[in-house]
Amino acid sequence: MNFLNNINYKIKFLFIAAIMFVLFLGNVHLFDWDEINFAEAAREMIETGDYLNVRIDYEPFHEKPPLFIWFQVISMKIFGVSEFGARFPNLIIGIITLAFLLHIGEKIYDKDFGKIWALAYLGSFLPFFYFKTSIIDPTFNLFMYLAIYYLYLFSSNSMNNIKNNKYIYYAAFNTALAFLTKGPVGFLLVSLSWAIFWLINHKSFELPKKQIIIFTFLSFLPATLWYSAIFYQQGGGLISDFISYQIRLLTTGDAGHSGPFYYHFIVVFLGCFPASIFIFRAFKKNVNDLKEQEIFKQFNLILLAIVLIIFSIVKTKIIHYSSLSYFPVTFFAAYTMYKIIKGEFEIKKSTQFSIAILGVIFSILFIAFPLVLMNINIFLPKITDEFTREILKADVKWYGYEVIVGLFILLSVILYLIFSKQKKILMSYYTLFFGFAISLLIFLRIMAPKIESYTQQAPIEFFKSLQNKDVYVSTLGYKSYAPYFYKKVEFKNSKYYKKMTSGDFDEYLLIGKIDKSAYFSVKINNLDNYLTQQPELIELYRKNGFVFLKRETQ
Repeated sequence: MNFLNNINYKIKFLFIAAIMFVLFLGNVHLFDWDEINFAEAAREMIETGDYLNVRIDYEPFHEKPPLFIWFQVISMKIFGVSEFGARFPNLIIGIITLAFLLHIGEKIYDKDFGKIWALAYLGSFLPFFYFKTSIIDPTFNLFMYLAIYYLYLFSSNSMNNIKNNKYIYYAAFNTALAFLTKGPVGFLLVSLSWAIFWLINHKSFELPKKQIIIFTFLSFLPATLWYSAIFYQQGGGLISDFISYQIRLLTTGDAGHSGPFYYHFIVVFLGCFPASIFIFRAFKKNVNDLKEQEIFKQFNLILLAIVLIIFSIVKTKIIHYSSLSYFPVTFFAAYTMYKIIKGEFEIKKSTQFSIAILGVIFSILFIAFPLVLMNINIFLPKITDEFTREILKADVKWYGYEVIVGLFILLSVILYLIFSKQKKILMSYYTLFFGFAISLLIFLRIMAPKIESYTQQAPIEFFKSLQNKDVYVSTLGYKSYAPYFYKKVEFKNSKYYKKMTSGDFDEYLLIGKIDKSAYFSVKINNLDNYLTQQPELIELYRKNGFVFLKRETQ
């Protein structure tokens, strides 16, 4: 009977989470760059029938291995080449992730811990939001954390003089999947966490030399086979480009994505709110913890430190680079909440105060955002950048009810504080985290499409209008993957196809003797530069800060 009850609560939780993940999944277009980038690679795999090579605009794309893109291909085969099809794999990954947290939380602590951990992950801003996207990282992070979990099991057994190599195979399998999802950083983060754990605890168990060799060999094997197949087919160009890309990420602010050293500390703290408020008390050693629980805490602390330090050193600063830290952050949050429920920790006024203050700030921001845009004409004269000003002049209807997102956040915080005061601790956590998850759902339904109307809807509508037309399409002065996916560029109109005969494709479209009409999207503040360079460009129309141009055949 207890077994059925355990299964029942997990099914209920995952069912609710699945509904939250699937709602409004295709509500807005894919966003540049990453969402469209990966979806386009999947579309071109389907278009070409070549599932070995990753391509963008039919050129070899050296930045990512193919595993997640294969998942998207399968999804698109079922649901079509669409936003829903591109994002559906992360819906499944989200359910698997929460099921995993429920399972290991119960195994290491008990059922309550598993529920609290899954709840904290589901109800924090960025962890929830990323399962609604088509970016690689939720899948990548799950494989790495699974690997670390199995290395924890192996190490914990080793410290008790028990050798169980099956955990090494499980860890290597998941590390190999991470490697095949996003590259060698998947191996680096997992192996470095394990290495630091051993250095700290080397007096407790011998260096597992044989297991290290097995783990490394199996972790590299699938990716090595894939790269070998690519090398055999294309030569070494793709591999050298891939290595160059990894070095560039480490040493330069790639694609303008640079930031201060503390960037990821702020991103993780604010992005994992409200879970992040609970984490600090969990770092201290607790005499009530079992040895296995102490070891798992140590693995999580090491992982959190590694992620924050490494990606603070890396010059390229992108929000989701530190997203692996969401696992240890929500673990430490769950640990603190669990200890409060068990009576081992007291509820601190500083915690309540922090949640109240940050909750109110987030609430005010979400309330102020639509109100400001409803009255944007007041602020337009103060905006000097022409492109920004034109974007904000977009014809987007705000009605005032959009403030419900901020009000729901505020209500969640208030109810949390009330239930906490009444000592209904578990109820306070459910109210807080489910409240934030529901707030994000409301945001995705009523605000995200309007935000997209300002940022990218105009060019995407333009690219979609050119589908099934035998024309070229490109952007001028800015980089975007949207033309490829939303125009559904055919191979004969691709850069790769024309490179074989025309050399530089962008120059060919702009000033060359083109064999079919070319269409362009350009930001309004760059328009004069291109009209001066090419007077043959014909302006079609303007919308939301973008100007759309055409060049006729010569």
